[in-house]
Amino acid sequence: MTALLLLCFSFLLLSGCGGISLTEKSSGEDGGISVSSPSHPGFITREELNAILADQPAVPSKADKRIVSAVMPHHLTAARLINDLMQILAAQEPGLIILVGPNHLNNGNRIITGLDNWETPEGLVETDQPTVNLLLKNSLASRDEGTLSSEHSIGSLAPLIKHYLPKAKIVPLILHHDVTLQEVNTLLAGLEPCLNEHTVLISSVDFSHYLTRVEAQGKDRETLKYMQEFDYPALFRLGNDYLDSPASLAASFRLAEKQGIRAFHVLGNTNSGILLQNDMIQTTSYFTLVFYADTDSD
Repeated sequence: MTALLLLCFSFLLLSGCGGISLTEKSSGEDGGISVSSPSHPGFITREELNAILADQPAVPSKADKRIVSAVMPHHLTAARLINDLMQILAAQEPGLIILVGPNHLNNGNRIITGLDNWETPEGLVETDQPTVNLLLKNSLASRDEGTLSSEHSIGSLAPLIKHYLPKAKIVPLILHHDVTLQEVNTLLAGLEPCLNEHTVLISSVDFSHYLTRVEAQGKDRETLKYMQEFDYPALFRLGNDYLDSPASLAASFRLAEKQGIRAFHVLGNTNSGILLQNDMIQTTSYFTLVFYADTDSD
């Protein structure tokens, strides 16, 4: 029953039916601090959140080092993988999450952020306004609350962040499909003042789309090879049959590299065909990856 509910809900998100409108929002044209603290509408109900939280891994992953950056799905059929990673982060208690995902519709400018908070069944997830304003001031991102409000790579994860990290603030960032590695590097350089031991960057990325279970597994093996080699040219050539946002993925990898980290740990890798036990559907595949801080330099 839980799997069926998650499948139906995931279809609604991918159809653009989640987070339909803003009752109160800024125009998206100016970069000033929001005075009235408007918020983006919630993407899921309390019942849906409960179903997601009920889908826990049989054997939770553990970590004895601080996570610097991570890769996590936004397709909520992968709730088990998301919960697994979020439980680790809950023990770490970061105060700031930089959440980077694809701009699925490619609307607006190339890199978009926003100042508005995010409604969830358990309360508001606050946006870290000083960090967002820093990006806006330096023209590293554009404010566009309208585009951001309907983007499920951010909105679908906000309730999980609120549940597991109730005090954390976020910096939402969505990237056009053709954002380059150089643009990612420039963005990370602009975020440098905020990148400390209390900050985690999460790449909100889904992997292979619309293939059979077996085909998706083959694509994932190829993608994993490129990731292990930090082969950015190869990763940036990949299309939606491999992953939905090479640039978002690269944000986690490049941040880790900047801190001298050249290895990641795979917490999970599966696809919706396996999770839903259905080989007849077009699948989406998922990885959860973490980059741990080098204890010698931590």
